[in-house]
Amino acid sequence: MKRLLSILLALVIAVSAAFPAFSMSIDEGVDNLRTLWSRDKGPEVGGEDIDYSYYSPVANGADDSKKYPLVIIMAGALEGLVEGFELTANALASWTADEYQSKFNNGAAFLLIGRAPEEHDYYWDASAVAPAFKAAIDDFIVKNPCVDTDRIYCIGWCLGGTGSINLSTMYPDFFAASMVMCPSRGITEGEAQILKDKPVWLMGCKKDTYVDYNRVMLKSWNNLKKYAKNTDKIRFTSYDEAPKVTLADTFDFIKNHDVWSNVAYDMKSGIDIYKGEKTVDGKETELASPSVIEWLNSYTLDKNADTKGELPGAFYRFFHENVKNFSRVILIKLILRFLDTFGYIDLY
Repeated sequence: MKRLLSILLALVIAVSAAFPAFSMSIDEGVDNLRTLWSRDKGPEVGGEDIDYSYYSPVANGADDSKKYPLVIIMAGALEGLVEGFELTANALASWTADEYQSKFNNGAAFLLIGRAPEEHDYYWDASAVAPAFKAAIDDFIVKNPCVDTDRIYCIGWCLGGTGSINLSTMYPDFFAASMVMCPSRGITEGEAQILKDKPVWLMGCKKDTYVDYNRVMLKSWNNLKKYAKNTDKIRFTSYDEAPKVTLADTFDFIKNHDVWSNVAYDMKSGIDIYKGEKTVDGKETELASPSVIEWLNSYTLDKNADTKGELPGAFYRFFHENVKNFSRVILIKLILRFLDTFGYIDLY
């Protein structure tokens, strides 16, 4: 029996590494910035209509005669549990502050944080929801004509990091630059070929207990370097240690995984647990004190980019998005029921 329990525990730990949950505690000052955000949803595509939280600089006083960049943001699992949680479960609303907005072209940017339809057992790693999310983004642009369609950026972490890979490779002629943080799977060679002319920034931690650093992060980086036509356009940030992810700020869940909180404060979070930070370009030249926003904003859409390459095949998709998703869904529901039963959250 003891051996059986040990095996079950090992399985739970291994499977739980497939999805991070709530971020670590964040600066309460971000709450005031969240009041400047609104919510909307896109049209139904493939049975899904993706809702999202967004910030409009124009609605908050920016000059409506100018064009502003748009940053698309995708979070990790459990951050799409309920409407609006995609905004409150992380600190990316910090980019609403003037000190960050001023770094964007014309001094401001639209921000859009999509909510994965987790109530339908879909997370951002599922390519099946990408068309619906793209339709929501297109609809948002129609409603907000001040969006600069030459400066649309895509960033995501964990399952949202995989979502960033999916969107960037399925719609490579749409995004000017992409950031992929601790994704649930690596960038394939075919996807690296699609991105060969594109600016891509990878980020991960060597001790991450969810993302296998060698199998996922280094393999992705090597694929990008192998096919990149201009190695100055690609970057890789690694950490020796990073903050853990907790459930309901109580249970340790995934260690050395949260690299996105540092990005939320433009790589200057002040969190001591970030250790051994190193950023290199495609020539492995180390870069000092990189600003994510300034890097994104330095790129406009290359309309002549060569995006020929091969998307992952059906079997690859099935394994990474269905087989792994099945165990992920079961464990997430068990964890949520446990947290709800003992009063840590109130969802049911």
